[in-house]
Amino acid sequence: MKIAFLISAHTDAKQLHRLVDALPDGSQKYIHIDAKSNIQQFEQELATAQGVHFLKHRVNVVWGSFNEVEYQMELIREALTCTPDYLITISGMDYPVWSKQRITDYLSSLNHRNILMGIRMMPDDRATRLYQEFRFMNTRPWKNGGAGSKLRVAIRKIIAAMGIKKPLYVVCDIKKPLYVVCDGKRYDMYKGAAWWAITPEVATEVLKQWDNNKELKRYFSTSFCPAETFVQTVAFNSEYKDKCMLVEGKYTTLAALTPMTFIDYNPTIKLLDETDYDRIVESDKMFCRKIVSGTSDKLVEMFNER
Repeated sequence: MKIAFLISAHTDAKQLHRLVDALPDGSQKYIHIDAKSNIQQFEQELATAQGVHFLKHRVNVVWGSFNEVEYQMELIREALTCTPDYLITISGMDYPVWSKQRITDYLSSLNHRNILMGIRMMPDDRATRLYQEFRFMNTRPWKNGGAGSKLRVAIRKIIAAMGIKKPLYVVCDIKKPLYVVCDGKRYDMYKGAAWWAITPEVATEVLKQWDNNKELKRYFSTSFCPAETFVQTVAFNSEYKDKCMLVEGKYTTLAALTPMTFIDYNPTIKLLDETDYDRIVESDKMFCRKIVSGTSDKLVEMFNER
């Protein structure tokens, strides 16, 4: 079982090192360091770590923007070079709850199924409001509260007040045979989490759409948090949809769409410590986040002693 971990990090090199060491032996770790961060501290900390590959293509990450998808795609591109059986996205602030062997055994038992959950976003669902707004200039690294950020929000509110909304699907006119086309094909939007495990077949299809489907990219370039919708939308509108995890009904919470990682989202993502141990273990999820040096040290020790 060849596993490629796609890791996004921006802080806490020490935590990233212990995460890498806790992953299955022989796995490859492809790491994107936010362009705002000093990569040298990460390179020095992980100099002796096995199977580590730092992405040369670095993105100045803006949360919720289209450039999060950009680094996702570059991680996929690099990871596919090692011909993995599975590609798994995690953050540098994750830590495995399962043992190395259990992770490997579970992936081996999946029979090419994907740990990729998605729900179709419907127009009559109140939760779709954010996804029906046009979000221009969302890749600009403006600080919250600054003039640029206020301008961006003002434009979004003006457009929303005018009643102009994004559709929850996109129709593309692309021609064959050199790249995947969507000549009249409808892409319904599916939402999930940014943390998943997919086969190389799905990864290749997603990357193909990224590289060739300009209309699809244009649609998502003004969307809210496309890191949680782009991969899902491609996968659930492809021949691989039956190998993914479709959720029926209306959207409830992001936690309900995060099958692989324990995250306490309420009211904001909690920094986990030893008091969270029991509910993390009871969740029976493969990973947990957020884990940080200092605050989470005791919790990490408890996982390692299991």
